[in-house]
Amino acid sequence: LFSMFGLHFLAASCLVSVALACQEYELEYAVISGEVTPLLVQVCTNNQTITYHMPDSDNFEEVTTFEDYELGYGASRVTSQEACYVRLLSKSLDEQISYLKQHQNNPMTVDGDAQVEAIPVDDVYEELGDEVANFCDDYPAYKLVKRQDAEEVTERERQVSVTFQRCVLICFRPYCYTTTLTVPTGSTITFVWFFFG
Repeated sequence: LFSMFGLHFLAASCLVSVALACQEYELEYAVISGEVTPLLVQVCTNNQTITYHMPDSDNFEEVTTFEDYELGYGASRVTSQEACYVRLLSKSLDEQISYLKQHQNNPMTVDGDAQVEAIPVDDVYEELGDEVANFCDDYPAYKLVKRQDAEEVTERERQVSVTFQRCVLICFRPYCYTTTLTVPTGSTITFVWFFFG
């Protein structure tokens, strides 16, 4: 009887410690018109991840973002576009938690936009790992790179490109992204990653 009680107590303690390893924040995002949109955030220090959810509103498309600080990648799944945008993280987990705590009672605002290119990822599992691939699910994944870096694409031979542009809120900022479909007519093209938090 004691061993059964001890086993249940141990199991309950483990569940509580896992639950305590994740903390939820309810933040707000203010737009120029003064309207405020909720931003739900879950920080899990036990597995070094942060998950954000921006619900659909008049000002923003629905976006769910997953940041894995062990891998160094952040991925944003945009439901309306059925696409997943991946970027390298530029801050540590502790720096990002500090940023979130600063904005608990102070709505975040638009700081400006960033011009980026969205480069299709051929094999998400191979290039970005299981965590990001599972998060992106069936949505096609795109690496986000700075536009100026993308324009400096190393090109060994000729290529043909078609470009499409659109803007969406990803990780606290509106980002205009450009999807470039490139068909190389020669050797491999190398794209440089874009770092942003």
